[in-house]
Amino acid sequence: MQFSFIFVEEIYHMILIADSGSTKCNWAACSNNGEIIQIHKTVGFNPKYTSDKNLLDALEESTLKLIKEKITSIHFYGSGCSSPARNRILANPMQKFFPHANIYIKHDLDAAVKATYTNRPIICSILGTGSNSCFYDGKNIIENAPSLGYIAGDEASGNYFGKQLINLYVNKALPKKIIKKFESWTPERADLIIEKIYNLEKPNLYLASFFRFMYENKQEVIFDTIFRNGIQHFFNLHIKCFDNHKKYPLTFVGSVAFYLQDYIYEIAEKEEIQVQEIVQSPIENLVKEHFSQ
Repeated sequence: MQFSFIFVEEIYHMILIADSGSTKCNWAACSNNGEIIQIHKTVGFNPKYTSDKNLLDALEESTLKLIKEKITSIHFYGSGCSSPARNRILANPMQKFFPHANIYIKHDLDAAVKATYTNRPIICSILGTGSNSCFYDGKNIIENAPSLGYIAGDEASGNYFGKQLINLYVNKALPKKIIKKFESWTPERADLIIEKIYNLEKPNLYLASFFRFMYENKQEVIFDTIFRNGIQHFFNLHIKCFDNHKKYPLTFVGSVAFYLQDYIYEIAEKEEIQVQEIVQSPIENLVKEHFSQ
């Protein structure tokens, strides 16, 4: 009977560790000893685009509502969480939803380095809906070419590639057979696509959604060339900006990096740089790193 009581107490005190991009967020609900009880999924939360209502509505519609009273600590790593002011945009509504939790919010680069660092300095990059890179020496994160966001930056991200596809499609610069494929893939046409880009709350997510079509047709020369040039551009801007960049192994986190890893390995070999690891989602590594400390 005594053992059962202890077990119930552990289950009723959970820690949430969350990894959020702009598109999706994975929340690992953990016991006090670091066991993952369940991974919950929601849309991503970026303070640049997320309102209190949107965040609270998304949490209320998720399975997190079943455990919100049990959460005592939240460690949230998110895209766009780069300053105390931005972090408060997410922390305030989270506190309303999780009334008993202490909430700690950090940048998604912190998650990326924690998920891929193995006691050796690295150049760590994120390629997902957006993109970013940093040098991590084991103590400090250094950004030499910070991301300029979805309008002027996000090189080699889903948003970056989606913009190129839409530009070619709207300007009728795609081969006819690819136009036919694309118009079978989506019912949306140029006028509606343009309207959505300029009216949706999160146009970067919408643009990134077209990456899937490009990847599904990556055998087409035009898309193969776009991917290769995009990854090379990312290396030129976000890897070579670091002093002695050939000296340090590269790590990548994110779905676009995972799906385009053949291009990453190819270009890294050409640039004489070692790729240490490419991780699609860092959530499990984040949990291990959190409890190892």
